[in-house]
Amino acid sequence: MSSFLETMMSRAVAHAVQHVSRGGLPFVGLVVRDGQVLSGFGVNRVLETSDPMAHAEIVALREAVASHGQGGLIGATLLATGEPCGMCCHHAIAQGIRDVRVAIDRDVAAEHGFDYRPSYPAFNIGDDLRAAIMHPLRVPGDLLPFTLFLNRRAQKV
Repeated sequence: MSSFLETMMSRAVAHAVQHVSRGGLPFVGLVVRDGQVLSGFGVNRVLETSDPMAHAEIVALREAVASHGQGGLIGATLLATGEPCGMCCHHAIAQGIRDVRVAIDRDVAAEHGFDYRPSYPAFNIGDDLRAAIMHPLRVPGDLLPFTLFLNRRAQKV
């Protein structure tokens, strides 16, 4: 496993922790290729912007496409602190991404209040396709953004 990918995933998790501490959601996306970072750390901005498309991965993909153009992400890797939903997977694939590394898979995300598993069939993301492109990339502390989010939500109740 690439130490570059591990380092960048660790940084993405740190960004997710910071975002949750400011009231945000625990998802961060980052686009990389060949040891280069192609986007900033895209945080989920749905709550802040009321934009239902402002998922972390979409935010990162938008920035990468703006910098590298249509077709400029072919062969890139998408790092995600939580497994991307069907919409985000669909858009990543449409941009040429065939490698998605996830710190927390969709089942663990569901255990932490984010059950978007029904979104995959809506975007024609079957289990075979998921298995082909999604790969775990666990790093120390990768569950922390999700547990912090749950704790913050419990405090508000």
